[in-house]
Amino acid sequence: MKKIIPYSTQYLNNDDIKSVKKILLSKNLTKGKKTIEFENKIKNTVGSKYSCAIINASSALILSCRAIGLKKNDILWTTSITYIATVNAGLHCGAKIDLVDINLNDYNICVDKLEKKLIYSKKNNCLPKVLIVVHLAGYPADLKKINRLSKKYNFKIIEDASHAFGAVYNNSKIGDCKYSDITVFSFHPVKIITSAEGGAITTNNKTLYNKIIQLRENGIQRNNPKKIYDDPNFYDVVDLGYNFRINEINSSLGISQIKKMKKFKYKKNKIVEYYFSSLNHPKIYLPKYLKNRVSSWHLFIIRFKESLIKKTSKSKIIKFLRKKGIYVNTHYIPLQYFKLIKKHLKFSQLPNAENYYKSSISIPLYPHLSKKEQKLVVQSIKKIID
Repeated sequence: MKKIIPYSTQYLNNDDIKSVKKILLSKNLTKGKKTIEFENKIKNTVGSKYSCAIINASSALILSCRAIGLKKNDILWTTSITYIATVNAGLHCGAKIDLVDINLNDYNICVDKLEKKLIYSKKNNCLPKVLIVVHLAGYPADLKKINRLSKKYNFKIIEDASHAFGAVYNNSKIGDCKYSDITVFSFHPVKIITSAEGGAITTNNKTLYNKIIQLRENGIQRNNPKKIYDDPNFYDVVDLGYNFRINEINSSLGISQIKKMKKFKYKKNKIVEYYFSSLNHPKIYLPKYLKNRVSSWHLFIIRFKESLIKKTSKSKIIKFLRKKGIYVNTHYIPLQYFKLIKKHLKFSQLPNAENYYKSSISIPLYPHLSKKEQKLVVQSIKKIID
């Protein structure tokens, strides 16, 4: 049977297994010390004041929008090239949504197009309350410029850093919230570290942090509630919340994985160096990155030039590679292509996002991808384009 090379996968060792086993044999499977320890590890890693561990990043995005005050008929903007959970967070709050096009260098939000859209929206009284900034593939968007626009046009910034745990922008770690109100991370198995399923929210705002904690715990208020009954166990419910807690098993695995993050990043960087040198080809666009930003390299995205796509097709390229056992992926299908999203959009011209989708694939990248597998990936791509 042919070995499958996925675009990404988790790496677990005996330390990870022991950490989970220890929790399974303990008395506390949830709401214990490991979750608090995991939260402290996260905030210390990224440099934020507060951190809250969540069951997954999709839930973390919903909590972030709720905590920041997004409500019915407010407006949320984000980019078209992102996972559906990014925009679903706004829809769950009853907000109106709109999309901003990407740039074709790093595939993040195009700041020039964002500014033009803000100028137009101010004239037409339809400015966003919240902008979710996606750091696609682990590469930071231009946060400083976006932050400047947020002050001018009075919108809040949530960073969707699901791909970007360990990334750096202008010597600031993604998640320190220097340029944003809230940052969201994912620890899904394909990310740089995993807690099996899991996510986190970081912020420097105590009010936002307290609101996030409250919403995560079903809207329960335990600290100094007005006691209606003479009951030491009494608590109040002050908001419509959720059970979005992470458990001790996930937290323990996350702690074990964070210890290996530097090693994971080093190994990914070596693979990326090989890809940059080996895939420098006239028919391929490689990512164009600036020196003041450090990617966490969740994904390595390549685009094929238009002449090649006309000659063959992206679908044929993917099928050819899969026959070789190389399971490349697409990140992502533009949001405006989905039925759910179409009905919420009046009109959005997003030519860069559509161009990107037609020509891009994510090729295998994970710490334990062997040199032999790396060479097979490169050789197979070159074979189909030459």
